[in-house]
Amino acid sequence: MKSKKINPSIFILVLIAGLLHIPQNHAVAMADTIQLTGQINVQWGDARSGLSQNAIYLVEGTGKTYRLDISDEVINQAGGLIRLNRQLVQAEVKLAPPSSEKKLPALYEAISLSRLSGPSKSSEPDVYTHVSGSQPWVSIMCKFSDQAAEPKPLEYFQGMFGSEYPGLDHYWRELSYNEINIYGSTAAGWYTLPNPRSYYIQYGFLDFGRAAEDCTAAADPYVNFSAYVGINMMFNAELDGFAWGGSWCLERDGVYRCWSMTWEPPWGYEDITVIGHEMGHGFGLPHSSGMYEYTYDNRWDVMSDTWSDCFRLNDPIYGCLGQHTIAFHKDMLGWIPGSKKYIVPYGNGTPQSNSSVESYLMAEIRLPSYGDNLAETADFYTVEVRNNYGYDAKLPGQGVIIHEVNLSRERPANVVDVDYDYNTGDDGAMWVETETYVNPAYPFNVTVLAKSGEKYQVRIINGTETATIWLEPLARNVGKFSDVRPFHWAFDSISKLSNSGITTGCKTGPLQYCPEDIVTRAQMAVFLQKAIHGPGFFPADVSPTFNDTTSHWAENWIEALKSDGITSGCGNGNYCPDTAVVRAQMAIFLLKSIHGSAFIPPTATGTKFVDVPADNWAAAWIEQLAKEGITSGCDSSHFCPDSPVTRAQMAAFLTRAFHLP
Repeated sequence: MKSKKINPSIFILVLIAGLLHIPQNHAVAMADTIQLTGQINVQWGDARSGLSQNAIYLVEGTGKTYRLDISDEVINQAGGLIRLNRQLVQAEVKLAPPSSEKKLPALYEAISLSRLSGPSKSSEPDVYTHVSGSQPWVSIMCKFSDQAAEPKPLEYFQGMFGSEYPGLDHYWRELSYNEINIYGSTAAGWYTLPNPRSYYIQYGFLDFGRAAEDCTAAADPYVNFSAYVGINMMFNAELDGFAWGGSWCLERDGVYRCWSMTWEPPWGYEDITVIGHEMGHGFGLPHSSGMYEYTYDNRWDVMSDTWSDCFRLNDPIYGCLGQHTIAFHKDMLGWIPGSKKYIVPYGNGTPQSNSSVESYLMAEIRLPSYGDNLAETADFYTVEVRNNYGYDAKLPGQGVIIHEVNLSRERPANVVDVDYDYNTGDDGAMWVETETYVNPAYPFNVTVLAKSGEKYQVRIINGTETATIWLEPLARNVGKFSDVRPFHWAFDSISKLSNSGITTGCKTGPLQYCPEDIVTRAQMAVFLQKAIHGPGFFPADVSPTFNDTTSHWAENWIEALKSDGITSGCGNGNYCPDTAVVRAQMAIFLLKSIHGSAFIPPTATGTKFVDVPADNWAAAWIEQLAKEGITSGCDSSHFCPDSPVTRAQMAAFLTRAFHLP
């Protein structure tokens, strides 16, 4: 049995300096304080050497920006850094005294901070947001005026956003389970900045504002920034030793917006894992860590140690690839649906025991202190399963992984590593069958009971509450279509239909399947002909025999269906190509496609579905379809014969009828 002793977490905040002019209307004496209202923007800095830094800014509605020095005490009183990031706050600040070091003095010390919305006491932590849909980025390549080098060509940066592995569109679709895509992202440059490197890097520190203003201004004649949610700035020389990710507010193309933004030195775009990490900060993700107060010691998270296992997953063009981020981070961004998250509340009354045959992506163990927003106590633990699939092929192993989450910490999630050897990629952090994690500080434990395929069954005891559930791996196939999440009931059928070459989807830009769209009789003809004759089949060009198919895009497919004896039309010499196919009609089309035009099903009994009596015109066909295992109805007792067939249902019908692999 593994066990551990909880180490108190130390909240570390390292502030950096940057150039900022003091707004004249806020000029104050050193000891005076002023009240500011604006949005907090956190920039997360990551050095190749293993150092990390944060820079915290407050931007007013007027666009005026203030660099803040915030003590741990003030941050904790406000609920933690991630509760402040990108939130509207009211701050009492004073101009900090100049440092003895050679740094610029425009640093404001925060005396107090409060979110205008206030910390939430709802069922979900108030750090959660929903990042969904189209999230296009643009990469801008900028050259310092005294640096002529162009380390990578434009094509390199454009290809980085590819929709196929290992492109960033593919990467973020897999991480988000198709909840987001960055299709439409592009790159532009190189553009020469108006000033030398020393103008943007002063006393060894990057001036974010100067770099962002000048780099985007240089690209503005060629880029419509309003079309993008994020901006990667790719510079041609070292910055201040760090790659940076976060957000910055500016006006471009008539739009004032706080863009997701990254500042990248050449080493930041040589390995695509760095871009993935910084874009993660751009989406609002913090770092995670191990239990050792280091930033980059969680090997299970692209937002922490993304370097240790590069030898396992490397691309000849884009270098080291990133692994997935952890379940807590995915949940923060709204990528794990409620049906895939199992919450185990703390029980302090009558013992309760629950068991589920469903599988989940994560379990959340809520502690007695949940919702208290206290810096010294954890809020909850997460339990997830990791395997070596997809981008997680980079991981050091597979098994059940546990994180302690304290929302007030700078790095909220710490991976549990019970052997204290400073290696979060060994057995001390991976839990397999028969092993139990007992938490000595809180009244809960987690036992791994069994493994079935890639899934693990775990029993979680939290006070008097017991839950036995199955957890599936966090990394999974997301298919080709950006609008079909892997949790969709027809995901497997749609994937098989695509892999068999029977469909290429309904539209591109990005590639979509349109699972809830209704199938027309014309579309059905194409589906059936490809299923019967193979994906390479293309019908002969013949004269139409139906009154209403002349010059129709599917006229030859419809004639081929008629030639095979599967249809004689809808009546009066017509085919009705743009009319929806209903489920009763689909039963006939499918069975004739499988068994031939002469097939006649046995007489109906009228006992299979309550809405299909024996005298229904298609009853025999519907009952035969059920007998052959092609349908189980629209619910446990109904077939819904007059309901139109959706493209998702069509995929399920075809994969079962033709036994598609």
